[in-house]
Amino acid sequence: MTKFMVNFIKNQLFVLVLASFVICSCRFDATSPRARLVLSGELLLELPERDTASLTGAAFIRSVDTMKFENRESMIVSQILSGNIPAFLRRFKSVQYTISGTPDSLPHTVQLFVLPDYLAIGTDDDFVRIPMGPLAAQEIADALYCSMPTELLVDKIAEASEGAIEPFPFRPLGNRNEQPVVFEDSNNAINALCKANGYHPGQMISGLKKDVIITAKIAGDTSRPNHVTIYGWHYPNGKRIQPSNNVHTNYYVDYSHGIRLIYRTVKIDGKEYDIQQVLKDPAMYMLLSNESGPMQRPTYAADVLHER
Repeated sequence: MTKFMVNFIKNQLFVLVLASFVICSCRFDATSPRARLVLSGELLLELPERDTASLTGAAFIRSVDTMKFENRESMIVSQILSGNIPAFLRRFKSVQYTISGTPDSLPHTVQLFVLPDYLAIGTDDDFVRIPMGPLAAQEIADALYCSMPTELLVDKIAEASEGAIEPFPFRPLGNRNEQPVVFEDSNNAINALCKANGYHPGQMISGLKKDVIITAKIAGDTSRPNHVTIYGWHYPNGKRIQPSNNVHTNYYVDYSHGIRLIYRTVKIDGKEYDIQQVLKDPAMYMLLSNESGPMQRPTYAADVLHER
């Protein structure tokens, strides 16, 4: 069989896989509210309007500064799902890239809908980007029909950013970096660096934080169940501080962690798919992930809080 025929057969097989993927309900009903939001080109988080009596970012930090981890996480979820987030965080931005090296050896165009910044609590004028554990982050993501990114998607978002700042790491002093007051200190440093560079809230700027990511390690690394995987924190030159790392248990959180939400509907060559279903698919996962195989479980939802 000639090389041409082999490639032709591979191409046809991949097309069949794509077709079957669409048939098994991974496409979306064009009459659904979520689909209409995507198709209109204006995608907004489905959250209540922020109550003007809600806590500001600084007030929230004071309210949780001495709370136990579990209570703080519960309050973070409650605040965000009640709509206590800055207005600039309600609007998704489009990130598009072309990727090749897939099973059919053809380029494919991927379009994501990404929040411009990490999850935060407060107003546009007084907000704090809030680090949280993966269980709280997953609860929020699921409630908003969103996903956290993969390692590949973190890189693609950084490449698509409107600007960049130098990461601003703090020196570790005992467990100080795990305290909410340091979350606020880090947030203030980020805001100062953005302002010095002429950036404003609502722009997609890289170099702010590490991402909590979804990965095959969640279910695949049986030596580390109920752990969190973090990755990223890019320099302006594109290099990053943190390789993919799941050494920490899922109750560990420090100031450098951020939660970036991506809408669960992703467009591949103009057609709509569910991110989680793509990541589970053995032929399509590599359009969204640079890992060596599909993800058995691209979510932290089945995890439980690791015992201290």
